[in-house]
Amino acid sequence: MIIPDSQSAIYCIHELNFEMRNPRNDGWTVADMKQRLWDIKMAVDKALLNAPETTDEPPYEDIYLMQRLKGHL
Repeated sequence: MIIPDSQSAIYCIHELNFEMRNPRNDGWTVADMKQRLWDIKMAVDKALLNAPETTDEPPYEDIYLMQRLKGHL
């Protein structure tokens, strides 16, 4: 079984976010960084759509929705 390192993915997201918000970058760079973040988000959403549910797992979707409604995301 291969278990990917999630910290590497999170690091990549933080790096893209930093570059996207860097005021020295032009609109082309910002658009590219934003597109990459959307590609990651869509891949994650697709993977979670087909993810099996297991017993005793936290209600991840409910937690996400509550954070989203509260404006924390």
